[in-house]
Amino acid sequence: MKTWLATWRESSFTPLSNPLFRALWIAALASNVGAVVQSVGASWTMTILAPSPQMVALVPTAAMLPMVLLALPAGALADSVDRRRLMLISQIIGACAAATLSLLAFSHSVTPWVLLALTMLVGASVALHQPAWQASLGDFIPRKDLPAAVSLNVLAFNTARSVGPAIGGLIIAAFGASATFLLNAISFVGLIVVLATHALPRAERRHPPEPILAAMAAGVRFVSLSPPLKRIFLRGGLFGFGASALQSLLPLMARSHLGGGPMAYGSLVGALGFGSFFGAIIATHVRSNVGGNRLLGLATIVYAAATLVIAFSTRLLLSIPFAFIAGVAWICVLTTTRTSVQMCCPRWVVGRAVSLGQVASFGCMAAGSAGWGWVAGSTGLSATLLFASGFLALTVCLHRLAPLPVIIPEEPAKNAPRQIRTPTLAIDHDTGPIVVVIEYAVPTGGAREFLQLMSELGRARRRNGATDWTLQQDIDRPDVWVERIESATWIDHIRRLDRYTSTERELAARAATFRTTSQRAVRRMIAHTTADFSAP
Repeated sequence: MKTWLATWRESSFTPLSNPLFRALWIAALASNVGAVVQSVGASWTMTILAPSPQMVALVPTAAMLPMVLLALPAGALADSVDRRRLMLISQIIGACAAATLSLLAFSHSVTPWVLLALTMLVGASVALHQPAWQASLGDFIPRKDLPAAVSLNVLAFNTARSVGPAIGGLIIAAFGASATFLLNAISFVGLIVVLATHALPRAERRHPPEPILAAMAAGVRFVSLSPPLKRIFLRGGLFGFGASALQSLLPLMARSHLGGGPMAYGSLVGALGFGSFFGAIIATHVRSNVGGNRLLGLATIVYAAATLVIAFSTRLLLSIPFAFIAGVAWICVLTTTRTSVQMCCPRWVVGRAVSLGQVASFGCMAAGSAGWGWVAGSTGLSATLLFASGFLALTVCLHRLAPLPVIIPEEPAKNAPRQIRTPTLAIDHDTGPIVVVIEYAVPTGGAREFLQLMSELGRARRRNGATDWTLQQDIDRPDVWVERIESATWIDHIRRLDRYTSTERELAARAATFRTTSQRAVRRMIAHTTADFSAP
């Protein structure tokens, strides 16, 4: 019988036994440390170049803004192009930007706006890399180990966040801020080498990739028509909104309530970081025992309680352990929501779903930071954290109202390629719009069951690419119903048919039992306008 320790190690660290994942993970850890070190150096450099609060505050903004602006395009690229090549290009861009910043800093040629521009370019490289990296996990990590892989990625980030500021401070003290930029440039080398020398398994692509704008629209459409994903984003976004109060107001709490200075603030941030580190280690094991939905609820309650204690604490020694607890709860929520997105998304759209989840998360955190800051200016720090704690407690009601989807650890059966009947009319991939009309015969007593079935099937058809979907009843033959499905082009029609999951194919098979016996029960047509026939 396995011991608890053996079970924990197996559930949490199995992905590291994969040589490719291990090499990429170690290289990513080094790159994350370099990024955090550079952020420390950039902020310090700005205090010298332009020591105004507004300019200093723009440094983290410049680093994070690309994560919001480029998230959806990066997710679309991750689902459309070779992910290994995309990651390699993004790392080269980041290395060149960091190296340029290092050269300018050592030659004393950097200006405030150049610093912000190059910081933003480094952030852009991260924004391009992350969706491709997270989406590629499912290509070479077994589904049952995917939660652990997600947690290990979070662990790498939080390890860097925990030790990076201290390393950055030491480097600045010993060699100056310019050296932090050089270190970051060097930290890209590991990932570049691994990506250049290792072949990543590529997701099977049966059709030409979608144009970038069409791919972005398809990602938004898929998420908007996927209730499980919307529930995940809702739960994660509301938690981020409420949880951002503690993290954004922590410096003021350290100074005014605890009467401390930078050391007190650093201790609280360090406790939060080490809590995040510990949470990433245990999250997969705990989630496998209690379930993602219950873990999300418990972690939210724990974070709310820790926020409440810190809100009224006047002793640093009391606040530090509760900051640690808050860090554990924070990462349990983060890994649970990210894992849920990965596990409930088809592979064709996972990059876009991950990126949209990041937009929701970062957007709610940014809005929360600004909102809670405004509240604190009117009501005070303790009252604001009290309100934030109450807000988080209220979101626990969503445990039943908006539960997370049940995750099945087994690999889903792969769908065989759909056999598409060749049209009699000669058409190419860009021909369209393509309209499919399906005729059903529905007994009067079976209309209710039929409508419920078609409601689910219609959502699936639109989610997978249909630009329009309608269901009509023949008023002269009330037992006859007509479904109309429109796709933008012939290739979009083929993509839509190939994107069906096993569950969606079962829905289509159930609907097919209602089809009329007419030979023309299913018709495929090209939609024309009068302009198509007008004289030149």
